[in-house]
Amino acid sequence: MKTTTALLVLLTLSTPLSVNAAAFNEEVTALERDSYEVSGENQRLVNTYLRMLRYYNKRNFSVTRTVRVLMSNYPHHVEPIMLAALERYPKKYEHIIKAAIDAEPGFTKDVLAVAMYKQVASPSELVRIAVEAEPAYADEIVAEAGKANPTSLEELVRVAVKVEPEMADSIMRSASSSQPEKVEGIVHATLSVLPAIGDYISNSLSDLITFVTGREETDEEVKRQETISILKGAHRAGMDYQELEALAEHHGIAREELAVVVNIEQP
Repeated sequence: MKTTTALLVLLTLSTPLSVNAAAFNEEVTALERDSYEVSGENQRLVNTYLRMLRYYNKRNFSVTRTVRVLMSNYPHHVEPIMLAALERYPKKYEHIIKAAIDAEPGFTKDVLAVAMYKQVASPSELVRIAVEAEPAYADEIVAEAGKANPTSLEELVRVAVKVEPEMADSIMRSASSSQPEKVEGIVHATLSVLPAIGDYISNSLSDLITFVTGREETDEEVKRQETISILKGAHRAGMDYQELEALAEHHGIAREELAVVVNIEQP
């Protein structure tokens, strides 16, 4: 008991428990930077949490229970807690990620960022775990993972939509906003795993076109090309051509041009 008390006092001294969560969210945007680095202070805290993990392990606490306890009491230490847990139990990464998100869902992006930094699993596997743990943040999870793994974005979208199809709209929009140059692949990835393509999807795509082309600084030609990319992605996913024509017409793309870009011969 004395050991636990001493460790808790050390943690309390290092960062006050009254830290405002919203303020911390602004601080940890460092997790989103291109070059992830662990600060000296956080490395010191990692060593402290490693000792705590060993302590709880000796008392037969599961890693899931330990992570939940630590995250609930010290959410402002999400980075060192995750780093320590994944260092000590790398093969139990799924349990660790889900326990951390379950305890503090507001820090889902940060939990994911640390897991990607530690490379405990493939990006798509980490996205699956995170979306299963907190479906409401599926769009943010994909955007976060896509920043760190831009070449895997389509696969990340596909995995997330499979896990949580009800978030397909938000996932598609968030990914397209993050990497607009990949919108065709994003649309294709999203629609290719949905159980059906109908009026709901047509409306979603129309909203997406409006969203993607709504930037004031974008010239008309770029907007037209972005619209065409979305239509091509929908065509590749198997959208009915009549629905595609209606969507194109609504957004100022002539039927003849649509036929050319999707390589369809008109009668």
